[in-house]
Amino acid sequence: MKLKHSLYALILLLSITTYSQDGSPSPYSYFGLGDTSFKGTTEYISMGGINSYTDSLHYNINSPASLSRLKYVTLNIGMSNRFISMEDNNEKVNASSHNISYFALGLPIGKKAGLGFGILPETSSNFKIYKEENTGIYTYEGFGGLSRLFIAASYKLNDNLSFGVEFQHHFGYLRQENIWIPEGSSTYTREDNNEDLSASTVKLSGLFTYPLKNKKYISANLDYQIGQNLDAHYTGSIRLIRVTPSGRELVVSRIDKAEEDGKVSLPAVVDAGVGIGEKNKWFAGAGFTYVGLKGFKNEFMDPSYVQYNDAYTYHIGGMYTPEYNSITGYWKKISFRGGAYYKQTGLTIYGEEIKDFGITFGLGLPSLKALSNLNLGFELGTRGTTNNNLVKENYFNLHVSFSLNDIWFIKRKIN
Repeated sequence: MKLKHSLYALILLLSITTYSQDGSPSPYSYFGLGDTSFKGTTEYISMGGINSYTDSLHYNINSPASLSRLKYVTLNIGMSNRFISMEDNNEKVNASSHNISYFALGLPIGKKAGLGFGILPETSSNFKIYKEENTGIYTYEGFGGLSRLFIAASYKLNDNLSFGVEFQHHFGYLRQENIWIPEGSSTYTREDNNEDLSASTVKLSGLFTYPLKNKKYISANLDYQIGQNLDAHYTGSIRLIRVTPSGRELVVSRIDKAEEDGKVSLPAVVDAGVGIGEKNKWFAGAGFTYVGLKGFKNEFMDPSYVQYNDAYTYHIGGMYTPEYNSITGYWKKISFRGGAYYKQTGLTIYGEEIKDFGITFGLGLPSLKALSNLNLGFELGTRGTTNNNLVKENYFNLHVSFSLNDIWFIKRKIN
């Protein structure tokens, strides 16, 4: 089926699945705006998250300036599967989630410009925490997250330098339910907190490439997402509920909290990277991402024992393609990718700083008859600690994406 013939069906599919995400089962998604859902497209996740690499077939959503380097219309659809083993000092449990991770369309405009747009789930939360103590049983449950609509444009000033800008609209909600069941009691307390969020912001992007000898080149990126305040509308209630001998639940009393409007910060993000490579052959690079989380506060939901500091992520990675235009062997055309990252998340709980480390690898599998390709990405990592009764996570993420490429807007010479 032609790319343009399937576009409307894919948009409909995405509009359905965007609102049916599993969400993150991690208890760390309880904090802030939820767990990060989108870290990049599959190709770039597989390279440790570096963003300095670019080519004519892949739209790097994290770096809008890459749009001006596209030679073909590029439709990107990504899916992710997350498997987590969580443990504290008492027990070990497993969880998983399965999500549509992004949808984006990149369009070359002439030889020097590009346009892109799409939608993706940005953060997510879908957890349930159960704690049994001498005073009773506590459960904390939550779901929701942010999504992002975006439209981006890029212009290539010359063969070396491209600039891009992306306009983003963030929207979503967070829901939390806290229950306390006293020991030996037939009544329990349920607290509900609901928050609706929205804001718009802008990302600025630059991409620089410089040719060296023997088809080699250096490439560097700099991307800056401007910080913004999310408009937040909060509602909540506290209910005292009695359980009858037959198991029926009766609301004994209810207190509705006052509706409030406020602001929740959407932090600024800076991503920079540099690398060296040989065109259509190999690339190796390193990158750094800064998130201005210091002082972040969700005044309606964050507990007092949580603090935020600026977050830092260090990336290394690269790719290798034996022979991208081989006509004698399919395996020579496969792109092999790998990398690693280390992240200081900026989240501190009970004085313990939460850190994240992962290694990545992946494959780019080209179509036999077209420019399109299937991308597979894998992450193995660990996050958190069991100190102070916190949770340590060991995770495996599987990413699958389709990069569908075609030529549009060219009149047929022969009917």
